[in-house]
This record gives sequence, structure tokens and C-alpha cells, in this order.
Amino acid sequence: RAMAVARVVPPSPVQGCSSLCVVAIHAPHARITAGHEEVARVCGDSVQQCGLAMGDWNVPAEGVHALWSLLIGGATPTFVHPNERTCCFPEGQHYGVYDHLVSNIPGSQAGDYTVLPYQILEE
Repeated sequence: RAMAVARVVPPSPVQGCSSLCVVAIHAPHARITAGHEEVARVCGDSVQQCGLAMGDWNVPAEGVHALWSLLIGGATPTFVHPNERTCCFPEGQHYGVYDHLVSNIPGSQAGDYTVLPYQILEE
């Protein structure tokens, strides 16, 4: 599938992270077999405990940890959120609890969020 990766320097450190490894992902429907080297090249040591990834993981929340280790590495994520149906339209033909924000930043946790209704209702 696809991903984008960036090492981002926030205006002030976040939980001791002077830079953040930010990944946008649309994971394949099977095992992740590529991308780890690119994440490591771009992010360096920030993958260890300063990672943040969002997108379509193609697995429910409980399956994200294994994919995270294949793509990003570093410490195990401290949270995966939300874990509710976000995919796909039409619901009568598709089902997915796949879209998550994931982080291994120490102390990070989910705050308030909104899962919006489907925006495009025609195929």
C-alpha cells in the first residue's frame, strides 16, 4: 500500500522528545514487508519512544502492535485509538475497525476524538 514518513521538530520537546517520528499509513491487507528501512533512515533514534502514526492499519487495534514493530520499531505503542468502526462504505458490503492513531511517546494517551460519518456516499 502506501506510507509517508517525516521527522518533525516541535517548537518545544514533547515528553522529552526533541523530534518526533510521524508516519501516515495505509497498510497492506497482509504482512508489512517494506518501509522499515525508510522509517529508520528518516527518523533515526526518534523511533525508539517518539513515534506517532495514523491511518488505515487494516487491522483492529489489537493487531497494530505487530505491524508497528515491522514498520517503525522502537518501544511498543502506549496507545492505539480509536477502536471502533471507521471503514468502509457501504457498510452492508464492508466492515472495518482499521483507522487508528498510535504512539509510543511515554505518557501519551487518547484525549477527546470524533469519528465522522461517511463523507462520500456514492461509489
